[in-house]
Amino acid sequence: MRLCYLMSVLMFACLQAMGAPNIGDTAGPVSFETLDGFQRTMENYADRRGTVVVFLSARCDATFAAYDTFNALHEKYREDEILFVGVVSNPQENGEELRTFSQNKGCRFPIYRDPSKRVAKQFGATVTPEFFLLDETGKVIYHGAVGTEAEGLQPAIVSLLAKETIKTASTPLQGTPIDKPGVKKDIPDPYGSFAFSSELIFNKIPGVAVHHCSTITEAPNGDILCLWYAGTYESADDQALYLARLPKGQRIWTTPERIVWNPEAPPGNAVIFTAPDKRVWIMWGRMEGSRPTRRGSGWSSCRLMVRTSKDNGKTWTKDEEIANSLAWLPRNAPFTMKDGRFALPISGHVDSVYAGFLMVLEPDNTNWKRIGLMPGGEQPTVIQRDNGELLSLMRGHPKVKESVSSDGGVTWTTPRDTELNCPDSGIAATKLKSGRVLLAYNNTPEWDRTPFNIIQSTDDGKTWDDTKVIEQDWGEFSYPCIIQSSDGMIHLTYTYRRFSIKHVTFDEKWLVTKERPN
Repeated sequence: MRLCYLMSVLMFACLQAMGAPNIGDTAGPVSFETLDGFQRTMENYADRRGTVVVFLSARCDATFAAYDTFNALHEKYREDEILFVGVVSNPQENGEELRTFSQNKGCRFPIYRDPSKRVAKQFGATVTPEFFLLDETGKVIYHGAVGTEAEGLQPAIVSLLAKETIKTASTPLQGTPIDKPGVKKDIPDPYGSFAFSSELIFNKIPGVAVHHCSTITEAPNGDILCLWYAGTYESADDQALYLARLPKGQRIWTTPERIVWNPEAPPGNAVIFTAPDKRVWIMWGRMEGSRPTRRGSGWSSCRLMVRTSKDNGKTWTKDEEIANSLAWLPRNAPFTMKDGRFALPISGHVDSVYAGFLMVLEPDNTNWKRIGLMPGGEQPTVIQRDNGELLSLMRGHPKVKESVSSDGGVTWTTPRDTELNCPDSGIAATKLKSGRVLLAYNNTPEWDRTPFNIIQSTDDGKTWDDTKVIEQDWGEFSYPCIIQSSDGMIHLTYTYRRFSIKHVTFDEKWLVTKERPN
């Protein structure tokens, strides 16, 4: 080994005396420094099938123009044991600048500094980008531009891997002179960072066993309010509405507080929301059926009740009935139409027909008017498309149902099955400020409420893709509520095995970024 090393050093000295290596010459050891200033010598050519030495510059327009091409070649052939090694011979480009270039361009091969231009002289490199392909003995077998699929670096690599003679061992160079790289560039970071967190809103509430059907809103002061019903079991006499608060800028929820209860007519499904007049509303179904009653029953005999708050949900008005609302239930968050109308999706019996429909808040911000019917639709969640249509997605089995209105909710198409699975469980959709539509649902045609997913649409719910799996364990993960707060963050709550309510927060970057290059 010592003898081989001495022979390599001797050969390198001879090459320096003779000038840059030609095709067929051996490059010898190459000494440069890491981006942190440590000295390194490359002579391990035998560790791989080939080495591409590319002279580049973070200030060179030609490097940027060719970058995607040669980086793609690196990605394509790195598993075939072809190593790309970047060399920067401009002394003005320090480690910090080059590290920014490497990370923001998604570069996944090593880049070294050559501030003395020793390596450039050793190879006879004159421009950036300039490529040298070396075989496992360190012999130069290609020199020139990145070229094309027919002539250039790629066919040279292919021939090397196939152990064939390289047809074109050199190509004309086109680039920026190494000693005139240009001024420092501002290289934007296309990856950035994303935000994601999740937590149980509470671990246990004394005397309360089962928790379900959460709903969430942003109060005018920026606090996030979460509401759900809980009790000994679903439909129990002690079922009540509980409220927890996530103060603006904090990460810990307040202790849940029981705020609505009535042993004679317990509250059921509820929606908490902030109306255009900045009041926080709670609308819920008061279960008015006779008691005692069996678990899970009583939903068809609910009447809509409301209360409001002018101080961000700290104090509330007295409870009031919504007229003519027997057998109606809320489920999903309201939305504001392009014409300014504020609408809340509801489902229930209207003239002996079970349907989904909208309740629109009148200009007095007090009274509600029912419009439209979606016969057979249950627990609709509604968004407005850019073309003005309203899209209603509804709970169903074995598929999510949809209905469309082109006249602002007055008339609706007959609900039909979509391609999205549904185990007859609650769903929730929202349209982000960017126009992206999110749907939280259980992606299964069976009856289990797992897995629990988010799916996305970039064409207003016409097609769906990019599924995110939020939960896939056994147990129930269901009845989501999803909103986007004023700071752009997305808040998702859902039933967590009926033991608790889970809160997940993320930004849109988390939705669209699969992974950083690595």
